[in-house]
Parts: sequence; structure tokens; C-alpha cells
Amino acid sequence: MEGSSISRNDSPIWSDAQLEYLINLLFQQSRLPGMKSSSNLKGKVYRAIEQKMMEKFGPKFTTEKIKNKLKSTKAYHNICKQILATSGFGWDPTNKCVDVDNEVWAVYIQ
Repeated sequence: MEGSSISRNDSPIWSDAQLEYLINLLFQQSRLPGMKSSSNLKGKVYRAIEQKMMEKFGPKFTTEKIKNKLKSTKAYHNICKQILATSGFGWDPTNKCVDVDNEVWAVYIQ
């Protein structure tokens, strides 16, 4: 199993590879016919993703843990989206991070 560790409260600490795998699974599953109701994914999608995550990374990647990770990831995504929509901010695809001049950053955090 690829490197995941477990924190004190028995929640997985997600590696970049695990998160990337989860996102790819979500994308694949959401494109299958009948996997969405309205704009939400159906329960069978989460069960399928849970099975694949457990096969690849171990038993700690339950549907509950996956949904919790998606909630926190969505919050981070919204913050990044807001920052990147601000003038002077860009994305560095090589380092996979926000790129901004120090002066622009200083004004932004004030």
C-alpha cells in the first residue's frame, strides 16, 4: 500500500497521490450514466470509490472519510479559486502552487 499514515483520531492523513487518485475516481464516476441525481453523486458512486480506495490504499478510506475529505478539499478549492481570481495572482504549474509578487501579496493580506 502506498504511504498513508493514520492520525490519533483514526482519520487517514491523505498523501498527494491519494488525493489525486480520489479526484480521478470522482471524475470517472461522475461521467458514468446514472451516477448523479440532480447535481449530487449517488450513494453507489461513493461505495465504488470506497472500494477502489481501499483496494489501493487500505481499509481506512471509508465512504465517511472520503466525504469528509471532499468537504475540506472543497473549502480549500474555493479559497484558491477566490485568490486566483484576484488581480496579480497566478498558478505555477511546475510547483503546483499560487504564484504572486511579494508586493501584491502584502496588499492582499492587509
